Amino acid sequence: MKPKLFIPQPIPQVAVDRLEEMVELTIYPHTDRRMPYDEVLEAVVDQDILYAIGEIPYDEQTIDAAKNLKYIAAMHGTATFVDKAAATKRGIPVSLIPKRMAKTTAEFTFALMVSTAWRIPEADTFMRSGNWKQNQSMAFQGTRLFDKTLGIVGMGNIGTDLAIKSRALGMDIIYNKRSKLSRLEEASLSIEFRPLEDLFSEADIICVTPALTKGTVGLISRELIDSMKPTAILINTSRGLVVDEEALEDALVEGRIRGAGLDVYHREIPEVDDPGPSERFKSLPNVVLTPHIGTAARETRVEMAMRNVDNIERFLNGQRPRNMANPEVYGEEAIESEVIG
Repeated sequence: MKPKLFIPQPIPQVAVDRLEEMVELTIYPHTDRRMPYDEVLEAVVDQDILYAIGEIPYDEQTIDAAKNLKYIAAMHGTATFVDKAAATKRGIPVSLIPKRMAKTTAEFTFALMVSTAWRIPEADTFMRSGNWKQNQSMAFQGTRLFDKTLGIVGMGNIGTDLAIKSRALGMDIIYNKRSKLSRLEEASLSIEFRPLEDLFSEADIICVTPALTKGTVGLISRELIDSMKPTAILINTSRGLVVDEEALEDALVEGRIRGAGLDVYHREIPEVDDPGPSERFKSLPNVVLTPHIGTAARETRVEMAMRNVDNIERFLNGQRPRNMANPEVYGEEAIESEVIG
């Protein structure tokens, strides 16, 4: 008899096909909605393996409800939505996938920056509304990017790849990072370090890319936003909680900065007691909004799914999965992580 595996969200078909050779598979099929929590609790009761995805919470209650649970495989680099302590208490391994999506997220960040600066979504809406009369020579004036200063907050893998792409466009690049890069690293990327306060007052475009940790919650404060140039644009593909969202809304509504491109928000999924992203953002033409899709390249999602499937196959074959979140269940030293989202 095949073990039972549950997935609370659709995944690429190539991964489904491979899993069906190994397990009895149950998948929540809808792409137009999030699986309700009460249905998740009901679905996991007789499952042997849970596939963690889409930040659908596998909290202590969910893990306790899964009486036959033996393993959780997360299609995620941190899976902060999985209660690892609850899993560890029951001796249940939790595996992750390697954080190799940085190039995809950097490319998306670059695209969001270009789209926002050139007002592409706004112009697309204008065209679709039948308003084009070829009389708007002074309308839809965007912001060119060559010869502008890009400020990157968080020079990790995403920030580094973004710097390479932006440098090719002819931008000057300044950055801020908790640990300053070496002179050789800075020279190889043609970038210069700035204290955060100087970066915000100097940059024409600011891209926020750090991981969400206790140290980065609220990192982009009202004071920093208020110090931006009136012609500046802020792009956030990190996490919503890194930015003081209310301060950003105020600056945009009052026209104190040119615009923003946002892929992440304080509140993301509209639910019973949660309205989701701010309605003020939705009302502003100078804000480009996307639904947290920084890794949503078709090819990348297939790679992510197949890495997770590989871990599931290893577990079923009696092998230790790769990229363990709680290696202590195998008698190894626990991993300490600053990442909280």
